[in-house]
Amino acid sequence: MSIEIRHLRAFVAVAEDLNFRRAAERLNLAQPALSRTIRDMESLMGVRLFERSTRSVRLTPAGSSFLAEAREMLEQLTAAIRNAQRFESGELGTLNVGFNDFAINDALPPIIMRFRSRYPDISVNLRSMSSPDMADAIRKRRLDIGFLTGAHLVGGLSHQVLRKERLVCLLPKGHRLANQKSIAIASLAGEPFVTGASSGWQSFLDVVNAYCMAAGFLPRVAQEASHSDSIVNLVAAGMGVSIYIDAAWVKERRDVVMRPLAEKPPIVVSVAAWHPELKSRILENFVKVTQEVVAAPPEY
Repeated sequence: MSIEIRHLRAFVAVAEDLNFRRAAERLNLAQPALSRTIRDMESLMGVRLFERSTRSVRLTPAGSSFLAEAREMLEQLTAAIRNAQRFESGELGTLNVGFNDFAINDALPPIIMRFRSRYPDISVNLRSMSSPDMADAIRKRRLDIGFLTGAHLVGGLSHQVLRKERLVCLLPKGHRLANQKSIAIASLAGEPFVTGASSGWQSFLDVVNAYCMAAGFLPRVAQEASHSDSIVNLVAAGMGVSIYIDAAWVKERRDVVMRPLAEKPPIVVSVAAWHPELKSRILENFVKVTQEVVAAPPEY
């Protein structure tokens, strides 16, 4: 037999009340059962914890010394139980999130802000990765969830489609094609292109290249950029044209002309993906917040 939680609770109750009857009532125990528990505890420890008489109960020096530590042990147990409950409910823990500069990058800040506001004790670790690397990291359980581009990458993963976006043409202001209502992809065959860097944008570039090849050419890349805003800035500077998504923030630019593509453009799909065997209340809560922030995608 060893010291159990019931022994500690009984000892602390008697030590605080210095009265076996009141302590027994507080613990919902019969007084003889409480007295027996204290005797068993003293026997197990090999020390007397209380001086008893018919009129009073008081702590021995050993009992006084033990009281603070007994309280601390009970407090630690209570805290450990509470933390376990909070982990179970998704209020405490860590979430590893992958993202890139393309998939819902405008919505990521409000997603993270809302989630952290709602669950302040969750540590959110953000990792910038290419879509293929993200899918691989999710499969290897190195990421809990990732925002990536390309539905073809998520085979075997649980996922939710967040956006479906048409490709459009971006032109510098004053470009020879800027006054046209729509742009025939073949008319861009001789143009210099500004594209995303292949190290992080390969999935998107595969879509663009296939679309251009169907019109008989491959884009002549004049400049690469790692970030969306850099691509748009380079187009505005006259470094070339670009094929990009129909993004609201680009439409607001006055130094860049956005035009639809005349031929049916590809649809770029952005998804949230996670491992199908990952069962986590934290993940469930994060997906729910993502759904709140990102509107359901249109059907093209």
